[in-house]
Amino acid sequence: PSSETYTHLLQLVYSGEFYGGFDARTSGWFKSGYGKHIWGAMTIQGLMAYYFDVEQLHHSVELNKCRYNNIADNARTSSFAKNPKFPRCTLLPFVRNASNPRYNFDDRVCRDGRETCDDTDCQRFPLKKARVLHYTYCKNPWNCNGCEYLETYKEPTCYEMLREWFKVRSTMV
Repeated sequence: PSSETYTHLLQLVYSGEFYGGFDARTSGWFKSGYGKHIWGAMTIQGLMAYYFDVEQLHHSVELNKCRYNNIADNARTSSFAKNPKFPRCTLLPFVRNASNPRYNFDDRVCRDGRETCDDTDCQRFPLKKARVLHYTYCKNPWNCNGCEYLETYKEPTCYEMLREWFKVRSTMV
């Protein structure tokens, strides 16, 4: 950014005007609603969301989330989801197991309420076209996390992202 923008962003951080909590009206940066109910709200991720959505809305452009921050999330609620806020990806065919509900779910309605949500279905977006991969949903490739999230590695986009990470890593020896 310009030095003016950088200085302003520093001033926002140094102000300490971040309010904890989960209320979308009184938490977050300058009580703007960017609070703890949003992942990364206290970090640069939340600060930039606040800055471009509140202070600089007229200068912001929404990028394709599947191309520039592909998190491999499903735009639809699955039959497995207990809470539609936490999506599940469509399983790879060889993983589906009719006798185990954990591995036998299907997609339902669009999470954003639209009739069709193919334009935001990052799990079906070709990774060759993605510029930034975000591993929050798929989990960090280098850490098995106690292997509690192995199902994400069996989902198509997560599986492909995992393979891509190790492919790139192997070139960094």
